[in-house]
Amino acid sequence: MNSSDREHIAVVVNYFWGAGKARADMVNKDVAAVVYEALEEAQACSAAIDLVPRPTYGLPGISYVVKQVAKIGVRIASGDTQIYQMCRGRVAVNFKLKIERALMGLGR
Repeated sequence: MNSSDREHIAVVVNYFWGAGKARADMVNKDVAAVVYEALEEAQACSAAIDLVPRPTYGLPGISYVVKQVAKIGVRIASGDTQIYQMCRGRVAVNFKLKIERALMGLGR
């Protein structure tokens, strides 16, 4: 793992667990593995959220249903890999202990 890889992995750690959580010199293979696992979970969560129609008031008409399903199709077709804030927060909580142990060099 080169210094550029370490720096970019630290950026991802800080994205999920807060600025200043990791520096490039703290990044090791275990940290990379935890981040990879966290990203997979965040992407799965975000993909699931993309499949949820947006809320409406009252009983939706067929035009609303068609529009919502079409928008979902557009997001899927475009390969939208956005990570929703709620997914990011849940992943940060789920992987907090793992990332802290990995950053201390204690494995996953």
